[in-house]
This record gives sequence, C-alpha cells and structure tokens, in this order.
Amino acid sequence: MPVPQSHHAMLIEETHDERARDAFIASLREFTMAEVYPRLRSLYTDVLAPRHAERHGGAPASVDAVRSVMEDSPFYMGYSLLVRGTQELLWDTVGEAVERQLPALITKAATLGAGKGSLTLDESLSLPNYTAAVDIHVMPGGFHTDITENDVFAGALYDRGVHLFAFGGLGPLNDELGVATAAAVRNRFPGFAPERVLDLGCGAGHSTLPLAEAFPGAIVHGVDLGAPMLRYATARAAALDHAIHFSQQDATRTNFPDASFDLITSTLLLHEMPRPAILALFRECHRLLRPGGIMAHHDLLRWPDEPFDAFMMAWTTRHNNEPYERASGTLKFPDDCVAAGFDASDVFVVAQPGAYLEEVYQVSGIRGARKRREGGK
Repeated sequence: MPVPQSHHAMLIEETHDERARDAFIASLREFTMAEVYPRLRSLYTDVLAPRHAERHGGAPASVDAVRSVMEDSPFYMGYSLLVRGTQELLWDTVGEAVERQLPALITKAATLGAGKGSLTLDESLSLPNYTAAVDIHVMPGGFHTDITENDVFAGALYDRGVHLFAFGGLGPLNDELGVATAAAVRNRFPGFAPERVLDLGCGAGHSTLPLAEAFPGAIVHGVDLGAPMLRYATARAAALDHAIHFSQQDATRTNFPDASFDLITSTLLLHEMPRPAILALFRECHRLLRPGGIMAHHDLLRWPDEPFDAFMMAWTTRHNNEPYERASGTLKFPDDCVAAGFDASDVFVVAQPGAYLEEVYQVSGIRGARKRREGGK
C-alpha cells in the first residue's frame, strides 16, 4: 500500500493475520484495476467493438449497446466477479476486526466524545428512503445502521475500509479530498476567512477536520444521517485534537437558522443522492449561507460521454450499490444553482484529477457558488 494509515486512538488495532488479509485484498484489487481492467478495455476496443461494427454497421453507440457485447464475454464476467467479490471481502475482513474489539471501541468513544466538541443525535429522525433502502458501497448496514447500543461499528469499518479501498490514495487520514476542497476555496477566494463552517454528509469526519485546519478559529459543524458514523467521528476528531460539533440531521432540511454559515461543503455526498435531493440540498445551502458565503461540493463532475467509459461507470450503479451516481454527474451548472437562489455569475467549477486510479475513475472536482452579498455584489 503506497501510504500507510496514520494511527489514532479510534482506529482499530489489527493482528498479524488481519494485516495479512488486508494486504491480500489490496493486492487483489490492485491486480484487478492495474492488470485486468486495461486488458478488458483492450478486449473491447480490439475485438468486441469491431465485431459489433461488422454485424451492425457501427461501433456500440450507447451504454446498452456496450452492455450487449460485454455481458457475453467470460473475461468481463470474471472482471465483475473480481471487483464485486473483493469489495465484499474487504468489508468482511475489516468487519471481523471491528467486531472483535467493538466493546472497547464503544467505551473509548464515550470517553473521547466527552471531551472536545459535541455530539447531538436525533432518535426521531426519519431516514430518507434513498439512504435506508440500499447499503451504499455494499457496506453491510450502510452508514446508518446501529448493531448495538452506542454503536460505532459503521464508522470504524469505513475508516479502515476506505483506506484499503483507495490503496492509501486518500492520504494517511483519508482526508485528501477534504484538504483539496479547502485549498480550492482558499485559492479561488483569497482572504476568505469563514467564522462558521458546515460539512454536509460528514461521515467519519475525514473531510471535516481539514476544514478546521484550513480555517483556524472557525466554528466547524458536521451533519450526517448515521448515528454510528457520528459517534465515531466525534471521538476520532477528539483523538486528533479537534473540537467539531457533530449532529444527526438530514442535510436537505437541517435545523440551523437562516444565514448560519460562511462556508458549506460536502465530499462524495452528491453521488449518493437522487437528483431531487441534490436540488433540495442546494436550496438548503442557499438558505443557510450568509451573504458572501460559499458552498463547495467535491464529487464526480460529469458522466462520461464515451459509451465504454459510461458503461464502466454504470457498472458501479448496478453492482457496487451506487444507484444515484449518475445524478451527480448529470447536474446542470449553473442552472441548478440558479434555481436554488444563486446568481449564475457566482457559480464555479474547479476540475481536479482523481485521488487514485485516474485512468478508471473519471475526473472529480469541486462545484459550488457564492451567495450574493447585500447590494448584489
């Protein structure tokens, strides 16, 4: 693994055998992405697409057409089996290590959580169906399921699991995308010094802590639907010496007053929401921002135009439980921001190469807008 994960008090401790299993999963995923995937692309380009052209008078021109030639290929079926099987194996392997020490993690979280920052949970919160109905990333129970009292399982599982998934490419603290978002805001708006910051869909806090580091002195909040993620995030932040205020809320309709924040961000949240929810999120951002405030969302910038690339992206929607991924890649900027209340001239897009596997995953980046100041500036 290129970048080892930084230790902190909430990170699971693994035995020799568990670390060996981690290494096997990482090497199998690397082999699949670096060796099998390029050969799959070559098979399509050199054999399957020309064969289709001979029979139908042209290369496959749509995702469905590509699927019609790919799903008959044993090589493609083997590739799919490797990717899906490795994803399940990743969660199972890390999950066993988390389960082994879950009581100790819960006790530790309660102690750390009583220190810096705050945590507010809402037992009456009704989860939107688009979250409750699917285990995103094939992660058992998703981000929201409690398996025991005061549970932190989902947070601990994701913290270690996403590091393995990304081959360490998200950095020692899994915070590379959050760091990039903060940097993009500072570069585009020199001198911008937010007093209050909100991270939507904060999960385990990977994207939240970089905001506190980038804007020292700011009061930072993080909201998420998942109680076990938030318990873990609160303790993890305290373990890393940050005072973050976490609360369990629906990001599309929070309980914060109007004009509460100067900066609102999200990281890899939009692709886990259907389009109506994304548009509601933009409206909520506009409501919550003070005049001159900024929203910045780091996610998939576009859905690929080339049929093969679009088909491979669609693979994740079908087989990796990412049913809303296309919604974030087909947003209409600046129209969707204007509909939420922003001015078209204040909308911005910052393209940025993916943190890892750039040749497989399309370019990601930051999309956002600045709320008009009073007087229209």
